[in-house]
Amino acid sequence: MVQMMQPHLKVAGSKFKDRLQVVKIDVDKYPKLASRFGVSGLPTLVIFSEGQPVDRIEGYVPEEALVSRVQALLSRYSQ
Repeated sequence: MVQMMQPHLKVAGSKFKDRLQVVKIDVDKYPKLASRFGVSGLPTLVIFSEGQPVDRIEGYVPEEALVSRVQALLSRYSQ
């Protein structure tokens, strides 16, 4: 499922490139970071605003739903 999400993340990153940064973390390499943010399954997307987690998406999400959810979050947290 993780590989299935990668193209969707590229689309979201490209669509919102001026307002969003997509970062992929290797949870095997950084288990403490995964634990800190409660990542127990993949894919898990943790959305941050001003350095604080504000939402999370767990499991596979179709591209349209992902873009829609990101758009809503950007609207809510933009200044």
